[in-house]
Amino acid sequence: MSSMSPSIKPGDLIKAVANCCEKEYGVFDCPCFFCTQGSSGIGIVVERLNKEGVKHSSGYWSAIFDVGPWRVYGTEVEVISENR
Repeated sequence: MSSMSPSIKPGDLIKAVANCCEKEYGVFDCPCFFCTQGSSGIGIVVERLNKEGVKHSSGYWSAIFDVGPWRVYGTEVEVISENR
């Protein structure tokens, strides 16, 4: 289990690990996607993306979360179960 982008691959189960929620705003005031949507932050990686949303070998990933699709950077998530 690692939060480094190279270890992420399609099919992995991930959890968002954004620092904003508790450190800067407090749990109830956080403006991030996961907090405002009431998400658990658990999702499944779909594919690797670049910053423009086009398939490319960068650190951006498309994932499906309990509240819908979202694009995350590899360091914003940790793998909780690998797709083997």
